[in-house]
Amino acid sequence: MSRTCPLCDGTIFADWRYGLLRCEQCDLVVAGSVWQPVANEQLNEASFGGDDEPVRSFWVSVFESLNNRRTMSRLRGVVGIGGQLLEIGVGSGSFLAYAQAHGYVPLGCDLSPMICSRVEQNTGIAMHCGSLESLSNEQLFDVVVMNHVLEHVSDPVVLLKAVRARLKPNGVLHLAVPNAGAWEARLPGWNSYEPYHLLYFTPRTIRLAAEKSGFTIQHLTTRESFSGWFLAILRTLLGKSHSRQYSEESSASITQSTSFVEHAYRVVMVAGGLLTLPFRRLQELLGKGDEVILLARNGIDD
Repeated sequence: MSRTCPLCDGTIFADWRYGLLRCEQCDLVVAGSVWQPVANEQLNEASFGGDDEPVRSFWVSVFESLNNRRTMSRLRGVVGIGGQLLEIGVGSGSFLAYAQAHGYVPLGCDLSPMICSRVEQNTGIAMHCGSLESLSNEQLFDVVVMNHVLEHVSDPVVLLKAVRARLKPNGVLHLAVPNAGAWEARLPGWNSYEPYHLLYFTPRTIRLAAEKSGFTIQHLTTRESFSGWFLAILRTLLGKSHSRQYSEESSASITQSTSFVEHAYRVVMVAGGLLTLPFRRLQELLGKGDEVILLARNGIDD
């Protein structure tokens, strides 16, 4: 199979770090498995589409709630309140429920039948189980939210163009991806080094992907997660690189044994986040936070 860059069609790649490759033309970082899409669909289903209910502790719910509030606050800054909202890649479904409670008419879209069934049962919100392309062309949305999805796909421009086709004129896309330019991404235990991640973006490459797809960028920034450094260092010390994802929204395996262990772990994590607050804010200002946040409109300038 010919190896071409999923973003710019470049054909020259250099070794980056930890077995990943960097396109010499546009700087997109890719995993070699990006050229084996069927295998990676199976990896994603194995990681996220199981029958078991995800572990959801008090701490996980709190972190999800905070992330939902942040996403909604950004949307209010450019959209206001209310309208038709589509979330692609719904996770637990908590953001769909949050959006509904804040005046939106939500619809979820996910490839996993298990996730779709679980979210419909838990929230009562309708789900489209399948690809975005299989959604009716007549269904248009004021807002599309796609957080931590684009790094899972083999052709980001195709997906972003499909997203744009489902947006109303002047509709808004909220997009979040891990930032491969983050300072802690130099550690092998960075929480976004995962076998099911095909692409690793930076602010520069996510801007290129959005512009190639016809979007007009409204806001592009980075955010440093509360637990980013703590988890990256912990995973590095434990040799946990390229393992199951640790994040603010997920429950690390170390916390699944007893509630006491989890509470102790989370308290230490919170303390670490508070102590590093000034450093994390500087990191964000310099574009080196561990998450890239993009808000863009459907190709229409203000």
